[in-house]
Amino acid sequence: MTWVWIAGAVLLLGAGALVPALLSRQKHSNNDEAIAARAKHNQLGLHVEVLPSTDDDRVAALFQQARERWITAGGVLAKARTEEEYRLAERICTEGLALIKEAER
Repeated sequence: MTWVWIAGAVLLLGAGALVPALLSRQKHSNNDEAIAARAKHNQLGLHVEVLPSTDDDRVAALFQQARERWITAGGVLAKARTEEEYRLAERICTEGLALIKEAER
């Protein structure tokens, strides 16, 4: 009869250990969003980490705006924990890359 109590205690402890682990997985982001956001951030950084020198004020302004997007996305990524936050960072980087594309026309 004692073995029934021991087995029940072991099952109860095992279930108690699994509940927090399963619940915490739902709160955190899927790794795919984090990878995609960081990839876009790196891609944007390749263009704006060191701004190119140009005499064209329009192009310089576009590169500056793209650099601001890169810095903002970096701040968002530093604190991101959910899928929505990673998607926000990716959207910010996409805006920056669009500015780079416009500047290169």
